[in-house]
Amino acid sequence: MDERKRLMQQKIKVVKQKNQRTNLMNLFPKHISSVIEKSELITSPELERILNKVHEKWNYELHKVDFAIKYSDFRKEFSWEQEVIHYVQGIDIENKLVYLLFGIGDCPIFLVDGKWALMNFSILWEHINNDDIWIISQDFSYGVLVSRYPGYLEHDPNPKEIIYAITKWGY
Repeated sequence: MDERKRLMQQKIKVVKQKNQRTNLMNLFPKHISSVIEKSELITSPELERILNKVHEKWNYELHKVDFAIKYSDFRKEFSWEQEVIHYVQGIDIENKLVYLLFGIGDCPIFLVDGKWALMNFSILWEHINNDDIWIISQDFSYGVLVSRYPGYLEHDPNPKEIIYAITKWGY
């Protein structure tokens, strides 16, 4: 691929990411969308650098089959949405700007207050259909990654066959 074509693809990707901000603002209630609208936006290629740092922290094993076993001290799994909300909202976080990423297509990263993100987690999560949400400190010293996988927990199966996994570090 020549350089011109690569740059054009990069520009298209950034435009899609910026458009996703508008889509999210229309999706969320007004008090949430106003914060998203005012937040700093991080798009490609910086977005990929940030995501790579998170994957690097976990030796590029995040979302792999053995991750839950190898990093069990940092991982919790739940069958039900309310369990996830209760757990995440019980996390104490500094009053600092954090990276907020929604796991929906072409989403940019937003810089928001960490306490705000956790306080409004249930609203954010519900409005993106309980998809992935990552909240990560700017220095990568702490974070909480909420992910959704197909499957079920034997001790508490969800009939929808969904597992919610939370990877948390630095708290």
